[in-house]
Amino acid sequence: MEDPSTSAQSFLLDLSVEEKSRLYNDLLAIKDVDACMKDRSFYTFRKLRRAAKRQTECRKRTFHYQTQNNHELVIKQIHEQKLFKHHYRLRVTFDQQELGYTFVETLLSLLHSQHFDFGHQIAYA
Repeated sequence: MEDPSTSAQSFLLDLSVEEKSRLYNDLLAIKDVDACMKDRSFYTFRKLRRAAKRQTECRKRTFHYQTQNNHELVIKQIHEQKLFKHHYRLRVTFDQQELGYTFVETLLSLLHSQHFDFGHQIAYA
């Protein structure tokens, strides 16, 4: 796979203005949730019966984007429960290759610069 920054740029070129707007808003929401939940785990003793299961994985939210050139971005916010311990994690895949949160940051940075570049100003909803 090519450089993540180059991949992010080519991915954004293939999106329509509406898709870029939706992606930008979704990435801002992901950034807020990730800032609050990153590297945190917590214990709860409510709902003991459900917590007694060995392990459950509950996807909180999935964001899916696919371009006409078949580039695919999937971001999953996952809430895991192991006995009484709860943990949050983010899974980012681009073209079926797992990438880290830095890819989200790269996309956000590129979209932000496009939004505030007066030569290319894009109206985001």
